[in-house]
Amino acid sequence: MTALPDYDNPPVSEVVFGIQFNKLENLKAPHTGILWEKLGRKEYPECKEMPPLAHTIESFDEIAPQLPSVTIEEFNHPPLPRLFFISEIKNHLIQVQEDRLLQNWRKLQAEDEYPRYVKLFPKFIGSWQLFNSFADELNLGPIQPNQYELTYVNHIPRGRGWRNLSEIHNVFRDLQSEPDRRFLPEPENISWRKTYRLPNDSGRLHVSLRLAISRESKDQVMILDLTARGFATKKMDAWFDMAHEWIVKGFTDLTSKSIQESVWKRK
Repeated sequence: MTALPDYDNPPVSEVVFGIQFNKLENLKAPHTGILWEKLGRKEYPECKEMPPLAHTIESFDEIAPQLPSVTIEEFNHPPLPRLFFISEIKNHLIQVQEDRLLQNWRKLQAEDEYPRYVKLFPKFIGSWQLFNSFADELNLGPIQPNQYELTYVNHIPRGRGWRNLSEIHNVFRDLQSEPDRRFLPEPENISWRKTYRLPNDSGRLHVSLRLAISRESKDQVMILDLTARGFATKKMDAWFDMAHEWIVKGFTDLTSKSIQESVWKRK
């Protein structure tokens, strides 16, 4: 990869790596205990059950090129839940369901430092290899990936480069609010989305911005999500490296130089 923009204090609050694959029809509830041991029960001592995510495929149909397609399936038996295997300090978790493996890093405390892609991606690949080994040993059928996903969630709290939505241009170059020069006052809320096609139709970069209330500070925070989703028949590592490059460069392209330097300490 070419050199990427780098920050001493990036606003990353969560990173998610994911691989979706054809559903493992032979995966049953008793297998999940074996999987937990395989992935490392000592490292991930807590387990939770969550509703499964819908099977989606990034579509390039001319009718709706910006929307991923959702597969509707008929079930002969109730679907297995999505399992969360959570690390002891709760910053890391692995998600598993019949057609997907995801791995998250989460910033839970203000002092938590983002471990960087070069450390997180090998950790995810290790979990993926263990999952494949588990499926092979139990004859659950070949795992056939059909979509990759990489998500970065960024939290930009009020007071760090902006005080109200009339100053949103201090954070995002493409957004401008000038209530003093217009009839409408400062907006109460904001919801903004953009989609970009990745090279060689290997997927899309989905960007979304929304306003929320922080659980910790009880104050406003802007949440910027960047999700690369797609697939390539070539080496999986190359797709994730490309997705990471687009997310980092896209984040830098969308945000202002002033906040990059003054708040996030761009190198």
